[in-house]
Amino acid sequence: MHWIDWAVLFAFLAYTIWDGTRKGKDAENIEGYLLAGRGMPWWAAGLSIMATQASAITFIGTTGIAYVEDMRFVMVYLAIPFSMIIICMFLVPFFAKKKAFTAYEVLEERFGLKTRLTTSGLFLISRGLALGTVIAAPSYVLALLLGLPLWITILIIGVIATGYTMIGGMAGVISTDVKQMAVMMFGLIFCFGMILYHFPEDVSFGDALYLAGSLDKLTALDLSFDLSEKYNVWSGVIAALFLMLSYFGTDQTQVQRYLTTPSVKAARNSLLMSAYAKVPMQFFILLLGVMLYIFFIFNDAPISFRASDPVAQTEEQLNREEIIMHEYQKAEGNRRALALRAAETRDYALQQAFIDADNDLNKARQAELDLQAEILDADVNDTNYIFPYFILNYIPIGLIGLIIAGIFAAAMSSIDSQLNALSAVSIVDWYQRLDNNKHGDKHYLKYSRWTTLGWGVFATLSALALGETRSIIELVNQIGSYFYGSILGVFILLLWAKKANGNGALAGLAAGMLSVFTFDRLFYSEALADYSFFFPWAQTPEGYTKAIEFLWLNPLGAFVVVIVGLGVSMAFPKKN
Repeated sequence: MHWIDWAVLFAFLAYTIWDGTRKGKDAENIEGYLLAGRGMPWWAAGLSIMATQASAITFIGTTGIAYVEDMRFVMVYLAIPFSMIIICMFLVPFFAKKKAFTAYEVLEERFGLKTRLTTSGLFLISRGLALGTVIAAPSYVLALLLGLPLWITILIIGVIATGYTMIGGMAGVISTDVKQMAVMMFGLIFCFGMILYHFPEDVSFGDALYLAGSLDKLTALDLSFDLSEKYNVWSGVIAALFLMLSYFGTDQTQVQRYLTTPSVKAARNSLLMSAYAKVPMQFFILLLGVMLYIFFIFNDAPISFRASDPVAQTEEQLNREEIIMHEYQKAEGNRRALALRAAETRDYALQQAFIDADNDLNKARQAELDLQAEILDADVNDTNYIFPYFILNYIPIGLIGLIIAGIFAAAMSSIDSQLNALSAVSIVDWYQRLDNNKHGDKHYLKYSRWTTLGWGVFATLSALALGETRSIIELVNQIGSYFYGSILGVFILLLWAKKANGNGALAGLAAGMLSVFTFDRLFYSEALADYSFFFPWAQTPEGYTKAIEFLWLNPLGAFVVVIVGLGVSMAFPKKN
């Protein structure tokens, strides 16, 4: 990377750190530190909500999914407008009435301390694990930039983000989030423009859409109903509705954003901003990934986008490597020529030949990744390296540093938002609530900062343990799906089940979690027409695949919590 890009990168990161920490000294109590004194404008809180969810994961993971697969991932976000309306109608005024610091403290009045501690504990576990992936995402970019092993770059970003978060309070977090969103959108729009600019002169945007459509890359809606299919309209509207209701309505990382606003109206406006903007933004980012795929049809691309490829160890592997490279280069040239002719003539036969050439190239790419996995004796993919490769090799000097700075800054902003939420729950729901010797504001403020440090260390270690995943953004949603539905079920009991009590809520929560972990291990063999449970300690036989994809775990958990919770509450009623 050019020294100008390094200068831009360091200058922007230095400004972000300064901007995020300068307001931390103004916090005199935990309300100022954790909730910015409940005085943030709605638009700033709304941008913070979007930035917290987006982060560097949006840059790297979403574009990678569209490149490798298609645009069906957008269906996960179809439920956001509906979920935001429900949250604005019921949860926002409820939290405002209770003057809550966290989403979970409101459970104690109806369901008791045990329920409050259990749900907040599940949040700490799930969000602590997911935070590791948020640290891992920009670490892939650092690995490309610096040529360092992934574990070293994880340590770098984890240490920097944790130290910065200890000093900055929520006011600083939201202040940086606003700027991160501006830089993020500039980077995405600029990259989209650069992709179109590098198309051949006789290939228009319409031609690119034609080629992408020929390869089914523009598939955004799937109307088929299949519980084993990861993304379709039904999972996006029904299953993802429960995920989004829980994420925006009961997850402290999001709830804490709109708790910083001064009124119910302001909190609702901050959520509705995401309702209106999130789906179009996600669609644009996925389209960027698809256009990136078309871009590499007409521009040279490596057979693997990984920062460094493993070296073949045996003569047999060397021979396979040579054959794979020959097949890849042959398919690459053939695909490029056929793409130009198909785009020009729109001839059906040429279109089919182009599709076949694309299949040949992807077979060679997959063979190379399989060979790398064999050499390393580990799962290997390059989904999270594709967009960083484009940035480093095709963006002009000076703007590379700004775009990468935006990725890092967005990641750190999201990290400090989540660390702040973890600290809030740890202090308010656990330490302060269970502290028999009540202390002053300075004491809890001090321990909030130290708790942030502890969670930062834990998050960094979990990022090291995760290693590589097929897609970072999918892993975040998968981790959340193990917990979100069951926690949402408890809030459904709180708001709409007047007969529910603490015993029922706890029993329902336990049953919901058990059902989620059990049915997540349900597999199906099409050849044998057999459904079987295979738990983590048992090897899954060849030919079996997941019978229920992770999004459907959310309504499953919520449904079981409500049914069991009501049943236990009516069987063992509590007297007021």
